Amino acid sequence: MSGAITGKRVGLIIGLVALMVIVAIWQPIDPHAVNLGATLQGPSLQHWLGTDHLGRDVASRLMAGAQPSLMAIVIVLISSLGIGLVAGIAIGFGPPMISNPVRWLAETALALPTLIVALLLSALFGAGLIAISAALVASTWAPYALTIAGLLERLRAETYWIASMALGSTTMDAIRRHGLPNAWPMIGALAGADAGRAVILVASLGFLGLSADTGQPEWGAMIHEYRLFLFSEPRLVLAPVLTTALTAFFLNRILDRPTHKQ
Repeated sequence: MSGAITGKRVGLIIGLVALMVIVAIWQPIDPHAVNLGATLQGPSLQHWLGTDHLGRDVASRLMAGAQPSLMAIVIVLISSLGIGLVAGIAIGFGPPMISNPVRWLAETALALPTLIVALLLSALFGAGLIAISAALVASTWAPYALTIAGLLERLRAETYWIASMALGSTTMDAIRRHGLPNAWPMIGALAGADAGRAVILVASLGFLGLSADTGQPEWGAMIHEYRLFLFSEPRLVLAPVLTTALTAFFLNRILDRPTHKQ
């Protein structure tokens, strides 16, 4: 039962990622193409979501705007999971001279406001996806570390863990065979929340002008650019807003599904 559910979840994740990759690298019309003779046109067979104030195809710009969100999700999840896993093991199994400082760093990182960190990194290294992703990682690795440390500490008291160690398993073997599989439901829930949160935050920071190139299609930058047409052409603002919200929702639902045991 659990294997089928896990397989279905993995399939959904792969399908969603594949879809985002396709729309990020292929668009029916050049998203940068300006056509002043076709400005603010409504949806049609040629322009599925109409055109903007410069005659650019809105659907193509939305598709191209998936790229920074996809990159941020990949960078944030891989980096946060990797750092959190190492830090969680260090907190749970390291000597006090290591575990105590790492725990303090994790608890301190929980209090870091992502927006402030993003502004600081943008000021130091320039606006762009790397600065945005680094800011997200700086504030998201800590929950993984503390969650993993707490779960592993609890699992060490389980009978199967004690039996595994008594039979000669190393600590890392016990973590790999018993700790991580049992910790995954909670880790998956965090990953789902972070994936959706990453999409929203990338768009929010792009809205504030922290994306590398304001001319590059990006959902937050599009909302900022089209805000002047909120009342005259609301579809221009609604398109990137709904795309961001739906992407975050589906990522959260796919990754944050309960895992049932046999």
